[in-house]
Amino acid sequence: MTKRNIIIVGVLLVALIAAGALVALAMSGDEPSGPLVYSAGDDGRSIEVKVGESFTVVLEGNPTTGYSWQVEGVDEAILSVGEPDYKSDSDLVGSGGTFTFTFTALSAGESQVRLGYSRPWESVAPLQSFTLNVTAR
Repeated sequence: MTKRNIIIVGVLLVALIAAGALVALAMSGDEPSGPLVYSAGDDGRSIEVKVGESFTVVLEGNPTTGYSWQVEGVDEAILSVGEPDYKSDSDLVGSGGTFTFTFTALSAGESQVRLGYSRPWESVAPLQSFTLNVTAR
């Protein structure tokens, strides 16, 4: 190979790498790359989802105390609510775990998702609360 051919191949390789980097950068955008999962640190946050898209809220709790996370408010014309799921962190009696709620955007609009950590038989304010302000587009 001549020196000229080596330079041409080098320039083509650099151009190819630069083009690949630009494509990767353009594809990354601000869109989330995985499932939308929110936790206690996201309380009060405003989010946007696409119609048909699902998101999950995962909160720590301990049902052995009588407390559990429950949906206190959501516009069911905009968001559907799946059955809550609880998974213990341990096989030990009395240990806590996580409650998982899955919501799916049914139509465009705004809905506040309100969850409360309470004992269902008590008529008092929840011990804890969690809120997401959701805009479905």
